[in-house]
Amino acid sequence: MRPRPVRPTEQGGGAAVAGRSGSRLSSFLGRRDPGHLVIHRAVRVTAAASLGFFLCRYGLGDPNTAVYALFGTVALGALSEVTGTPGQRTRTYLAALVVGLVLVSLGTLLAVSTWAAAAGMLVIGFAVAYAGVGGPRVAGVATGLQLFYVLPCFPPYMPDMLDERLTGLAVGVLLLTVADRLVWPPPAPPELIPRVAAAAGAAAAYAAALRASLDTGCPGSATGLAALRDVANRTAGDLRLSTLPPAARPTGAGRHDRSVARAALAVRVVVGQLDVVADRLAGQNSERTATGPAPEPAPDAAPDTAGLLAIDRDALEAVRAALLGTGAPPAADVVDRPLTTYVHRETLGLAGSDDPAPWACTELAVASVTEAVRALVLATRATVGAPPPDPAATPADLWFLHVSSARLWWLRLVVNLTPRSVYLQNAVRLALGLAVARVVAGVLELSHGFWVLLATLSLMRTSAVASRPVLVRAFAGTVVGAIIAALVLALVGSHATVYAWLTPLLMLVAFAAGPLLGLAAGQAGFTVVVAVVFAQVAPANWTLAEDRLLAVVVGGVVGAVIGAAVWPRGGAGEVHRVAADCLHAAADEIVATAAYLTGSPAPPPAASLERLATLFEHTYIQYRSEPCGPGPEPDWLVVLTVSHRLADQVQTLRARYPQTAPLPWPDFGILLRADAEDVAAGYRVAAAAVAAGGAPARGTATQLRKRVSAQHLAVRVAEAPVEALRAFDAWGWLHGLVDGLERVEQALDPPSVARPAPAPAATRG
Repeated sequence: MRPRPVRPTEQGGGAAVAGRSGSRLSSFLGRRDPGHLVIHRAVRVTAAASLGFFLCRYGLGDPNTAVYALFGTVALGALSEVTGTPGQRTRTYLAALVVGLVLVSLGTLLAVSTWAAAAGMLVIGFAVAYAGVGGPRVAGVATGLQLFYVLPCFPPYMPDMLDERLTGLAVGVLLLTVADRLVWPPPAPPELIPRVAAAAGAAAAYAAALRASLDTGCPGSATGLAALRDVANRTAGDLRLSTLPPAARPTGAGRHDRSVARAALAVRVVVGQLDVVADRLAGQNSERTATGPAPEPAPDAAPDTAGLLAIDRDALEAVRAALLGTGAPPAADVVDRPLTTYVHRETLGLAGSDDPAPWACTELAVASVTEAVRALVLATRATVGAPPPDPAATPADLWFLHVSSARLWWLRLVVNLTPRSVYLQNAVRLALGLAVARVVAGVLELSHGFWVLLATLSLMRTSAVASRPVLVRAFAGTVVGAIIAALVLALVGSHATVYAWLTPLLMLVAFAAGPLLGLAAGQAGFTVVVAVVFAQVAPANWTLAEDRLLAVVVGGVVGAVIGAAVWPRGGAGEVHRVAADCLHAAADEIVATAAYLTGSPAPPPAASLERLATLFEHTYIQYRSEPCGPGPEPDWLVVLTVSHRLADQVQTLRARYPQTAPLPWPDFGILLRADAEDVAAGYRVAAAAVAAGGAPARGTATQLRKRVSAQHLAVRVAEAPVEALRAFDAWGWLHGLVDGLERVEQALDPPSVARPAPAPAATRG
């Protein structure tokens, strides 16, 4: 008789199955939660929330204090994004606590009537949401701060219990602050400063290689020049804000964030100008090879240029050391005297050359490298806390170095007070949604109106397109959670001890389910947690789950209706308008700057290009967070980059030539202004196409490039070398504008490929 095979479940099979299940779970968490950051966060919030709730509910015997301890922790720990270094996170929690105490007090006092509470919700909802213009750390806690007003603004009107509410809030937030330091502290997000240091080091090596090329007179003689160029461009590309998580981007209103962002931009400009120098040297070498010796530069021009590049290299290395903390901040005037001397010598060189065109562009490009290095040095000093230079010696684009923090905040708030600002749009949309939801909850006398506003706050999105799938998932998850909660309440009944044991486990699952499994799972888990918690505060039955479901439906519908009525297209609709405004303002700046450089009067631009470019940047960030539309999308980042660069170039040229008089060659001035009008017309054509929802026809830039010819450089340099230098700058700047227009044309008419999927976590209004 053959022996019966042993089944896995009869001999070690259970362990094998458990092992395979554990392996699958580990693999799932590895894909969804690298580093187990979500699990660690869920543990931190659960520990703080459970401890605060149990301490107040069963230790002090005060249900009211327990509720505020719990929701204070959940509001800042689970529904907010607090990031940064440990010290920054602690300061954020403590600052949010101070603001929360004020908001809880206001909510308690305004709960006297539905209309008073709704009016307060409208004002406070707008103020808290609009404060997000101050940067990611402020925007990250906006949802939690909204809840600090929402929770106490509902009946019963009990101002005599304000002290208990404030005590509970303080207990919850302080426990969360301690847990943030002790329970699997989250790692600090990646910073831009080390990347700026790496790019500065790569640019220093690149500049050293170009200096060696000038010394030898052969661009190809510097070993590894192409490799160094690739490294410099790659590290400069890593400075794009899109490569960082939103919370790590230096977009705050303060001086430090502005300095870091300006340093990153300066490094990218340095690398770009070094590329121009390399291309000029390669072009001269090709011309020398094909046609014989190229026209000789001014005496000692190459040694002077190589010397200036050596100074740039030293300054870049000093910047790298200062940003990494291994060296002192570079001197504010480290390149000032060499740059002034170099420009003076090159001006004299222009006067001594019969045909300066073949080599002058290289000299001007090197001077532009040094000017960008100067801006980088000053921005680096501000980043590491060194004293700013004298106001008279500060470039125009670093104006914020001499402005107080309060003034910088005020300017950030004012610049976004326009219907074109997505910050203003989101704040108005959210405030209206919360106020209407508060009125609806009060008029219908819903027993748990807080959940209505919580649903509106959690589910409202920046566009109607993004809202629809969110509502479906939220409703489905809430239905599932309500069914589970009803079963739990019906089975457990009034046994508070069972609810107390279930609370930490359910919290842990709920706080991890949303980030790991999606919105539906998060809503289901939170519904069950709310039911279990409230069952320990007051007698509850299965109808509590029904109330939760009704509240989510009402709050979600209110949010969807307001979102569909108030700027329903979100960033996808606004990006066309603000991009068109930017291109129109760029055209006006081109005409005005060309007139300025030639010493002719011209009306000032109708709108500030720099201000519009800032609004464009904010709009683009929101646009990238929303669902993709059908078909290919324009590459708005290219248009944004061209707008920012044009604004910076205008400031640089006006700072380089603070006073201008008419050029001694009227014909040149007339031709330059005519070319500027043609280039501006090309930008206006692109703006009109964007405003109409289309793309400009390609080829305009190619035609302009033929029209803006080098023949206009036939100026008598020896008569006025200083004015000739300004003419060269204006001519080179105009050619760069044509290149920018060509990039815009290509970006607005992309190939048939879809843009990358958005980041869902950033779509909250």
